[in-house]
Amino acid sequence: MRHCPPPALFAFCLLIAPLTAQTLTHLSGQITDPSGAAVPAAIVSVSSEDTGFRRVTLTHSDGTYLVAALQPGQYKVMVRKDGFRTLVRFGVKLDVALAARVDFSLQIGSMQETITVEDTPGGLSREETSVSTLIGRQPIENLPLNGRGILSLLELAPGTVVTPATRGEAGQFTTNGQRPNTHGFSVDGVSANSGVIGGGLPAQTTGGTLPSMTAIGGLAGIIALDSLNEFVVQTSSTGSEFGRYPGAQVSLSSRSGSNEYRGALTEFFRHERLAANDWFMNEPGASRTPLRVNDFSGALGGPVLRDRTFFFLNYEGLRLLQPTSWMQAVPTAQLRGRVQNWVRPVLELFPLPNGRNFDQNIGEWTGRISRPARSDNGSARLDHALTSKITLFARFQESPSSSRFGSSQISDFNISSRTLTWAANFRPRPDAVFDLRMNFARIEAHSVWRPADPTDSTGCSLSAVATTFMPTKSACSYLYRFSIAGVGQTVSGAESVQRQTQWQIVPSAYVIHGAHQIRFGGDLRRLDPSRRDVDGSFSIIAESLEDLVESRNLWTASSTQQSRAGRLLESSLFVQDTWRIHRALTFTAGVRWELAPAPTTRDLTANPFGGTTSTGPSSAVWPMRYTNIAPRAGLAWRPDRAGQIVVRAAYGSYYDSSLSLATDLVNGGPLNMEQFTSGASAPFTTILQYGFDNNLRLPRVQQGNLSVERAFGLNNLLSASYVVAKGQWLVRREYGMQGGNELIRTVLSTNHASSDYRALLVQYRRRMTRSLQAHVSYSWAHSIDDSSSDAALFLVNTATAGSSNRGSSDFDIRHSFTAAFTFAPRVMRGVTFDGIYRARTGFPITVVNQEYAMGLSFSNAFRPNLLPGVPVWIQDTTAPGGRRLNAAAFQTTGTARQGNLGRNSIAGFGMSQMDLAVRRDFRLSRRQTLEMRAEAFNLLNHPNFGDPVRTLASPLFGQSTSMLNLMLGTGSPGSGLAPVFQSGGSRSVQLVLRLRF
Repeated sequence: MRHCPPPALFAFCLLIAPLTAQTLTHLSGQITDPSGAAVPAAIVSVSSEDTGFRRVTLTHSDGTYLVAALQPGQYKVMVRKDGFRTLVRFGVKLDVALAARVDFSLQIGSMQETITVEDTPGGLSREETSVSTLIGRQPIENLPLNGRGILSLLELAPGTVVTPATRGEAGQFTTNGQRPNTHGFSVDGVSANSGVIGGGLPAQTTGGTLPSMTAIGGLAGIIALDSLNEFVVQTSSTGSEFGRYPGAQVSLSSRSGSNEYRGALTEFFRHERLAANDWFMNEPGASRTPLRVNDFSGALGGPVLRDRTFFFLNYEGLRLLQPTSWMQAVPTAQLRGRVQNWVRPVLELFPLPNGRNFDQNIGEWTGRISRPARSDNGSARLDHALTSKITLFARFQESPSSSRFGSSQISDFNISSRTLTWAANFRPRPDAVFDLRMNFARIEAHSVWRPADPTDSTGCSLSAVATTFMPTKSACSYLYRFSIAGVGQTVSGAESVQRQTQWQIVPSAYVIHGAHQIRFGGDLRRLDPSRRDVDGSFSIIAESLEDLVESRNLWTASSTQQSRAGRLLESSLFVQDTWRIHRALTFTAGVRWELAPAPTTRDLTANPFGGTTSTGPSSAVWPMRYTNIAPRAGLAWRPDRAGQIVVRAAYGSYYDSSLSLATDLVNGGPLNMEQFTSGASAPFTTILQYGFDNNLRLPRVQQGNLSVERAFGLNNLLSASYVVAKGQWLVRREYGMQGGNELIRTVLSTNHASSDYRALLVQYRRRMTRSLQAHVSYSWAHSIDDSSSDAALFLVNTATAGSSNRGSSDFDIRHSFTAAFTFAPRVMRGVTFDGIYRARTGFPITVVNQEYAMGLSFSNAFRPNLLPGVPVWIQDTTAPGGRRLNAAAFQTTGTARQGNLGRNSIAGFGMSQMDLAVRRDFRLSRRQTLEMRAEAFNLLNHPNFGDPVRTLASPLFGQSTSMLNLMLGTGSPGSGLAPVFQSGGSRSVQLVLRLRF
């Protein structure tokens, strides 16, 4: 065979090397006789209790058996052998992506005699070396989940914390000290990540950085809850088939039909009369803001051909009127009446003050708005058993959604996603399974910013701005963004159309050879991001309101219309062996090889027949590396004969192959020069250039865990884990200057960041028994780094030389506690209580002198001096939360000098919240049940506030300006889930009716 270059060789290997799909699972075990000797050639039959589909295999010479590529669900296992009694075990639960082991000890007798044996203790996994949390169908249906999304369920995994969403990192949670855009989501074994965001300026990230979201920022775009069977969150994984990303691996499985026709109709309803008032509205005595939630869904599944073909259909619709309340500084009416012509329309984009005046230029405004949103999610799944050895599967989902958000300027935002997955599974012999899965997904978004109360009939209210700064251009249709320190940002105009498609192929295999279970294979994805601008864009950045009014020290940025597309290939190979060294000792070892060629880009021109035509050369921006080899290893040891205790130790290395900065090429990165102008004294021209370090490489994270799990009887399980994670070559965007005839300002993407994480994770699980089910998680953790985001900008020059940016991560939470329970008291026949309680300490805060420096917003510049002996926090009964940061504790250092205050050295507000549901089922007939339910989110109406304003120059410095739910997300794919569905808001009551048939 002639030699071929590595990419071609890899593509060839990928076609012939299969891989285990993440949502499938397998059942294995060993059959022994009363003396403990192995029983070969025993017949093991595994049957689905829902579909009746059956697989039969024989035990090997050592008595072991394997039945692979099984869908999650309940199974009946039967073992037969001449000379022994037949053993049957019902209710064997197989969970998504988690292997199960069931051993049998046969008794001498007639094969016609049947013995039913009990279930395994406590759901204890005896061979798994990863730290993981399984969420089954019961908590998905019963727990009070705000917004019917999986975000609330993710918090049940220890080490997982919901974080404030930021543009480019709207994933909204962190796990084990990893950045919020490093998580991998998969549905039925294929990727469910996306990179399209919107709301402010045209941008998107790669498909490996964000979960697929709706227009209101929710994760329902991944899968609707009625379609979700169960999912597992692996927070420290050692499996080589997992681990494309260093963060959490969230594997979800969709529901399939069964041999019986089953379905449900559900209605969720909320109204402001059933909700408490927001603190920022209640304090001045304002009435409640309108709130409407109408969430309705229907699901139906059943057989097409009994025991062979099954379908499952689902639809969910959401109609939302979402209230938002917050406080901000705005220009006063007096100021608007005495400014230059071009400044006035800019100031009119901000609302008028409705509170106190800080001075003659800036006043206080408390927002009270309610905006509509909607989403629709439909899916269809079909399963078919072609033969007892070949099964087929296909699933289609479409999720259009839209939202409107903003105050005086509002954004009409639309996003739609479509995905198709198909798979074939082949078992040529009992000890080998092959699986092939393919997926196509497309997500598209578009946003238009306009005045909330349109009064401009010409559609060009900002023409004076265009005439002043771009006299040679017709810029009425431009996208404008104005950023004013101490006041905020506002946007006007149409954003570009963003589209990203994904093609994925996941062939799969699983082979057993003696005591070894071998997995090998690969994964190939092609991502095609593109953008098409409506027109050009223009921005003004003012470091103070006075600078804007006086037209001084302004930084302006403009770019012409761009239409650009890119391509990114992500590929990997792995091999893994799970070796059962002894009945009490299992060793897992594997290696994963990541190949991530540099992204390429091309310009697009209009096609007169519709669509686009590519022009211009492709460009590669970082070197291709063939050394991204990530080993993993783990041990699972059962020190006691009863198997009630399992000790696990594991290590894994991970490369983040989906860099969010890969789509800088499409967003206008190193190939787009933006021109900034300052009019401080004499105008001068600068160039802002985005680029990549010449030796840029994939970030690497090394993780390890040591855990002990103890089962107490059949229903209780307690685990404790110590987890460490060390990040190397993490992405950090750095700003620097180079000399020359004109000032060149460079933002360079580098590998100059690192991180360190240590945590003790404790988890208790109790299966439903004696009317109580519980799931409790506690985390003590500390995350340290010198940059917590791919998007954050750090100043690196003589002004910051010698200052350390090493400190607690932006998402560092020292203590986190979550408890979920279901309680059905016998004295209240038919009534059941379901609840979730959350509590955590606060996020860290970095105080800075000003919001902007040199026209840019830096994460590290410039920090003030912290004065010794002066309290950082002071009590203030008028401030939200009863306290605020003390401005007298900080001494400003001006705009070009770093103070002694450390990065993220101040702890912000913590939170606690109790959500509770009360439900009762009414049986209407043998097959029909009506469930009536009431859910209260933040039952005790405990006020949780967002972190205080961190900019010393702001008139609102040191005090919170909103409830916590608005800090966590404002309701778009670029800024997280809608506040009404976030934790930390005022009490909201939801009524539910569900008809099951």
